[in-house]
Amino acid sequence: MITWYHLAGHHPSVVRGRRAQAPWYAAKASPAYPGMIIRLRRILIAAQYNPDVPRQPTPEEIRAIRLAWAEAAA
Repeated sequence: MITWYHLAGHHPSVVRGRRAQAPWYAAKASPAYPGMIIRLRRILIAAQYNPDVPRQPTPEEIRAIRLAWAEAAA
């Protein structure tokens, strides 16, 4: 999970958004494990219920899914 988050799930805008929503998050030096799980779950749900016309997945989406599968198998 940690590897996936740092390779594919982490984005500075996510951290800025979380800090804006939760004042206590501003003092944290690194993301919490439950936050990483929530990020992965949101990515998987968004990919599953994407209202767009079916298309080829992006390399980032493929990487996120593969890393999620590897984490689930571990």
